[in-house]
Amino acid sequence: MGIRNIHNHIKKTLTLSAFLLVMPVNAKIHEYETTHLKSMGGTGVGSILTEDSAFLNPASLAFFTTSSVYFQKDNGALTSNNALSPNPKSVGIVFADGNPSLSGSISYISQVEDIYKRKRWGLTLSGPTSEKSSMGISIRKSEDQNTSTNKTDKYYQSVLGITHAVDEKFTIGIIAYDPFKSKSHETKAMIGLQYVLMNYITGAFDFGGDYTANEISKTLIYKAALQFKVLDDFFLSFGGFNDRIRSEKGNGFGLSWIQPRLSFEFAIKNTSRNGDPSIALPETKFKETSLAASLRF
Repeated sequence: MGIRNIHNHIKKTLTLSAFLLVMPVNAKIHEYETTHLKSMGGTGVGSILTEDSAFLNPASLAFFTTSSVYFQKDNGALTSNNALSPNPKSVGIVFADGNPSLSGSISYISQVEDIYKRKRWGLTLSGPTSEKSSMGISIRKSEDQNTSTNKTDKYYQSVLGITHAVDEKFTIGIIAYDPFKSKSHETKAMIGLQYVLMNYITGAFDFGGDYTANEISKTLIYKAALQFKVLDDFFLSFGGFNDRIRSEKGNGFGLSWIQPRLSFEFAIKNTSRNGDPSIALPETKFKETSLAASLRF
């Protein structure tokens, strides 16, 4: 190895070490989102969704009586000057079973993002509390690996959710992430609204934050989205978000083809994380491309 190669190797090692030392809490791996949620900018707490309920509001699964198999693959591309992190990528699988008394799903995801790798198994249970309301819980077993130190963190978390259908067009949802505080800096609560206008336009809005923070105003999250029904089987979705917990904002859009038994979805989500010059942390931008297919029976 030549002197120049040795110099470059040392420089790269020192740069990586500095990056890891200044990496803030909000730089950790993102919560997994389905293709549909990505197309809506992550919005959907108040929506009535099937496979998505395994990753957002578990209560909404109680409104379905069919079973389904869901598969999703995501790939990302970094567009920042931070060449130390690999491109994000993930895979997700969901088996869901709807039942009038108790619905449930089993999920598995694998994610790679920044210097982290995550494997997560999930169990979601949801049941009606009245003719128009339901409650649900998701229990997650996670393994997060820091690839720079090879340290693996294993832990359990839960998500509690409530969904209420005011009428056929208006629904409300509430969720609480990690209410038992099994992992630091991950508690938050959100409320979501969804309204269907003229049978082919759907609007949704989510709002929340970390209710355990000393200054809740610094942890607020805003999300909003619109979905348009095109022809009989196609849907166009657009959404945006601002997440102060992670110092991020962005948008998503997508196209879905929905049949009674089979559906395909495509989405692109753009995320921008603010940098901090005082600690030499660069601004991070990445684009995710997501494809999903589901079979209902």
